[in-house]
Amino acid sequence: MGARPFRILMVLDKPFPPDIRVLNEALSLIADGFEVTVLSVGPDDRPRRDAFRGIQIIRHKISNKLRNRMRGLAGSVPLLTAYLDRLIPQVFAEGLFDALHMHDLYLVGGGLRAGRRLHVPVVADLHENWVQALSGYAWSTRLPGKLFVNLARWQRLERRWLHAADRVIVVVEEARTRVMQLGIPHSKITAVPNTIYIDDFEQFAIEESVVAATRAPFSIVYTGGLDTHRGLDTLIAALPHVIAAGPAHLTIVGEGRIRPELEALALALGVADHITFTGWQLQPRIKSYIQGSDVCVVPHIRTGHTDATLPHKLFHFMYMTRPVVVTDCKPIARIVRETSCGLVCRAGDAISMSEALVRLSRSPEERRQMGENGHRAVVEKYNWAHTVQPMLTMYRALAATR
Repeated sequence: MGARPFRILMVLDKPFPPDIRVLNEALSLIADGFEVTVLSVGPDDRPRRDAFRGIQIIRHKISNKLRNRMRGLAGSVPLLTAYLDRLIPQVFAEGLFDALHMHDLYLVGGGLRAGRRLHVPVVADLHENWVQALSGYAWSTRLPGKLFVNLARWQRLERRWLHAADRVIVVVEEARTRVMQLGIPHSKITAVPNTIYIDDFEQFAIEESVVAATRAPFSIVYTGGLDTHRGLDTLIAALPHVIAAGPAHLTIVGEGRIRPELEALALALGVADHITFTGWQLQPRIKSYIQGSDVCVVPHIRTGHTDATLPHKLFHFMYMTRPVVVTDCKPIARIVRETSCGLVCRAGDAISMSEALVRLSRSPEERRQMGENGHRAVVEKYNWAHTVQPMLTMYRALAATR
């Protein structure tokens, strides 16, 4: 009888599915011969024990309020760390696992405590630069949240936890450089970009009614969250200049805390009739909004967070042959310039953004060529089957030490 497969417990504090990154990683690991169980801690009424596409799921239901409070306090009052240190061994007793894979920095402390007691290695999967993100999120920069967010303590925790973790996963090479500056060796870090899982994306059906509603003489589309670091105020401020050059309409697909502020800004600038806020949409439907666009936008402001992260949506836009206008955040700008799939403007500069949009509005041929360039780059390089390979190699090496 051969050795049993190496078993991985992934932990996240969100309902699962549909988290795209977690799903993609788990599916790839299973296809490579590993066993994966996802421990999902959060507000979810689905069965405690479940399975999805070969992934075993254990749901530990807690209220959204409790989850958010533990996450928000994690850097000051270690309730979340203690909670996970109690919960993970209970899951271990139900079925052994050989490694812990903690999704997002704020879960790593609890994983380390439990992992050391259970004698299993711990992988820290950093979906973003959490410490820098805290300086830009609305909830952490406004009362009462900002009373409990101590960035200096978070910086100390990040350094300590990442040194203690057995492996660290980041989303882009720029993030690897940042983590290395904390003293973490290059050999311990694996970069796994948030690229597109083409087979899954192809399964999403196009909704013609959504496409038709999105189309305009010049249709601009943004998809994603509505928060301060997303730069949506710059995009809306650019719109009057774009409209002055010709008819245009902006569709903002997503939801977030600053939506009322963005709607008020659109009204003040006299462009409210040229913007549609769709609210939150399921991932499959977003494909149809992209299909209805002429150009897609990633208007992020530049911070330590956005200079070390890479959003899925960039590759969705590219694969759908849509030219992109992005700001000069390091990873996004690097890829757009490398692949010639769009234009790069200055972050926070509405005039720079409007000039890029006006240029593309006047040049259908340039839009077509950029769209083709982006699609080709995704098919050849920036797709999940290609970019996940370093993570599989990392886990094979980890399994060999079992």
